[in-house]
Amino acid sequence: MLRTRAPLLLACLLASSCGSSESDEAGPQNTAGSAGSAGSNLDASADTWVTSDAAGDTGIAIGCTPPCKSPQICSVTNVCIDPGTCLADGDCQGGMECDPATKTCVPGGGCFAQEAKVEAVPPNLLIVIDRSCSMTSLVNGVTKWTIAVGALGKLTADFDGKIRFGLTLFPDIEEPQCAQGAIPIAVGAGKESAINDLLTKSLVKADPYFPDGPCVTNIDTAMQQAATEPALDDPERDSFVLLVTDGKQAGCNAAGGDTGTTQIITDLFQKRGVGTFVIGFGAGVDPAQMNIFAEAGGVPTADPTTKFYLAEDQASLDSALQTIATKTLSCVMNLDQPPSDPSKIFVFFDNTKEVPQDATHKEGWDYDSATNQVTFYGTACKDLKEGKVTDVDVVFNCKQATPD
Repeated sequence: MLRTRAPLLLACLLASSCGSSESDEAGPQNTAGSAGSAGSNLDASADTWVTSDAAGDTGIAIGCTPPCKSPQICSVTNVCIDPGTCLADGDCQGGMECDPATKTCVPGGGCFAQEAKVEAVPPNLLIVIDRSCSMTSLVNGVTKWTIAVGALGKLTADFDGKIRFGLTLFPDIEEPQCAQGAIPIAVGAGKESAINDLLTKSLVKADPYFPDGPCVTNIDTAMQQAATEPALDDPERDSFVLLVTDGKQAGCNAAGGDTGTTQIITDLFQKRGVGTFVIGFGAGVDPAQMNIFAEAGGVPTADPTTKFYLAEDQASLDSALQTIATKTLSCVMNLDQPPSDPSKIFVFFDNTKEVPQDATHKEGWDYDSATNQVTFYGTACKDLKEGKVTDVDVVFNCKQATPD
């Protein structure tokens, strides 16, 4: 027989019609609306718990008096509670327990859960920034170059460690005015300081990277150079290029001009899976051509008329960079150890919200044993990218998240 909880024993002592001593040992075990072979079942019509033994012999009837009014349900403690709340573990589904502080069901159960350490796979992002002479023009009394340097500094600070950055500038300072040499800062981990140092120094007119010449806009050879970055072919992570320009192709056509640029961007996306985000900074760009670049890059905006990101001042450039960086963030998590049983993996967001597995890759997550990675899809991925999730728990064996 199953033993009753203390409140029920007290109820029997106060009542004049308790059952036999044997039936007094029975008590509610299952949550409202569930049933077991022995223990207690909720009589929905009477809003009571009816105890029974393994043979099905009915004992005492206990429950909420008066009956709970919908949508409330009767707790195993004989108190009416709101849906989604609890007063005891018996109010929760299997694998869950009642948190007395919040009166909500949380993962638990003491089933030897083993939590794996997870690490998001940072994507690669190569920034291709226009340093042509027009970047010295003013926006609200501040040069475009000063605005761009500040915005890129904020970008690398906000996503430090979350994105592997690299940087190149066009036109180049060492090659003939229409050609590009080596990429100044190759994509990799921990490149934020090097990028900020180069850009901060470039604010001084005497610095070689200050945008005072050559006065050409060689977008084609800049993208040609970007395509040589080896990190873009890293099979373990997503890779992207970010093109920022304030003007049209001008003064150069060494790599085919606009047609050449479009083909390079198309090949990056279609042949190598590398998307190119496009930002047009100011009114000097050619919107039609920028739309073509953005469409070819495979990651255009949702705007039906302006497929590239249009920035006109500090705030709009910051916003565009923030949106783009968020879109690059990975929904792939490396696990520090493989599960002993891949069928017993449980995932939680912020310790309490269980995320379902979905082998169709539409909503939830799925596990790849070949890479030992968990990948999120749909709303779960979106919430991760947007920073709505502060903690991800991947647990082996049972539904039991481990609070940090």
